[in-house]
Amino acid sequence: MYLRILYIDRIGVVHDITAILAKRRINIVSMEVEKNKIYLECQSVSEQQCKECIAELSCITGIQRINEISAMPSKERAEQLDAILTSVHDGILSVNPDGLIAQYNPAAARILNLPVKKAVGKPLGAALFKNLLIQETLQTGCQYHNREVYIDGGNSYCVVSTIPLKNNDNEVVGVVALIRDTQEVRSLMNNMTASLPMTFADIPYASAVMRQVVNQARRYAASDSTILIRGETGTGKELFARALHSSSTRATAAFVPINCAAIPETLLESELFGYARGAFTGAAKGGKPGMFELANGGTLFLDEVGEVSAHLQVKLLRVLQEKRVRRVGSTKEVAVDVRIIAATNRNLEDMVADKIFREDLYYRLNVIPLLIPPLRERFEDIQLLGELFLRHFAEKLHNPVQGFSAAALQRLQDYNWPGNVRELKNIIERSVNLVDGTLVQPEHIFLGRLSGSQTAPPTVQFEKYQTLEERLAEVEVVILKETLRRFRSSRRMGAVLGLSHTAVLKKLRKYDFSLE
Repeated sequence: MYLRILYIDRIGVVHDITAILAKRRINIVSMEVEKNKIYLECQSVSEQQCKECIAELSCITGIQRINEISAMPSKERAEQLDAILTSVHDGILSVNPDGLIAQYNPAAARILNLPVKKAVGKPLGAALFKNLLIQETLQTGCQYHNREVYIDGGNSYCVVSTIPLKNNDNEVVGVVALIRDTQEVRSLMNNMTASLPMTFADIPYASAVMRQVVNQARRYAASDSTILIRGETGTGKELFARALHSSSTRATAAFVPINCAAIPETLLESELFGYARGAFTGAAKGGKPGMFELANGGTLFLDEVGEVSAHLQVKLLRVLQEKRVRRVGSTKEVAVDVRIIAATNRNLEDMVADKIFREDLYYRLNVIPLLIPPLRERFEDIQLLGELFLRHFAEKLHNPVQGFSAAALQRLQDYNWPGNVRELKNIIERSVNLVDGTLVQPEHIFLGRLSGSQTAPPTVQFEKYQTLEERLAEVEVVILKETLRRFRSSRRMGAVLGLSHTAVLKKLRKYDFSLE
């Protein structure tokens, strides 16, 4: 039987209530008294006994109203608090002045690796008592906000905020600690700040060679092995790295890129591995996580990995082997689960031979090689990419340009593109800024340098005693080879060379060239 009694405050009202219940031999299990309210939890009685008891209690002087209730307020509050603590994603831990755990939710159990049933009502371990800043809060009464600390049991870092609980005399009688898993915080930040994911469907191409590369990359994405992307500058290595991540089982986790060539060597170590509190002058309070920790559970993209110094190559190799990272200035190691995608435009094999790049690190990185061909080896993509960039910049710059003239397109296709796709994009943006009409003309295209044929013409070597016909045949081979590389059709080759397609086929057969 649960009762709520509203009354006008007077001396002896509680005594009168308990006297009636005692006379009726009804045991009081618990009682809660608030201003002008008394809550009673009594033993179970029959419905008739309950009505008679309420009628007699209502006759007490000062009693205004009596209602049956379903539960005591303290129990309702406890159930509500338990539901809140269970639903909260952050860890919540409260202790009394003796260091005994008073409240402890499942999130805290997960982060601290300490089961709830083994924790409530028991002392908090000495290491956690100190590392979670609870001891310091109890002693000083100061509260801490978002301090990064190391948890031995969880073998990881977490972010802690503490609040001292004080009585009416301003004495600290307990502490509440709010605990956040740093990995979850970083995942949330990544989801809020990261750009839209890049997929293989977002990579435009028309050439057979790029189709083969994309198909290879799709297969590699399903693996968790390290990938080394090779290619000249501007070929889109980071684009492929993002697509590999988006197509992997780690797609929902963080993709963390770092350009090893853009950061000075003195800073690169702390950027990769992080640093502990007080590691050096100017270090942030609580330290700072490195890229490996930020990418934990996801993908770390090491762009321009060939620029890493010999000193850092050793540390990088150790992390790749041990799957553990140690912050600069710290003695503690943290386990990390990171997939590595590296990229470089340098010849690592030559660097290994010259003792500039560690051979063991090279083999650690070059598990799955992926070579991105330069734009000059896939001329079929130039028109597709050019039109794609043209539409993009026309919309961005509010220019009504609609396409390229035939001469402008030919100018683009005759260029060697040493800067690859990045250079093409920049040149198209410049062209859109210059054009006045609806078509880009050749005069709107400013190239870095005209290439013509990139193959040097044969020199005259009289020692070979060649006839004119033989010398002309050598030049003809060069012309056919270059034209065939750009235009995989006898009719297109004929249009360029001023020959019929049958004449082109005859010459190709003469020099054992194949269109396939």
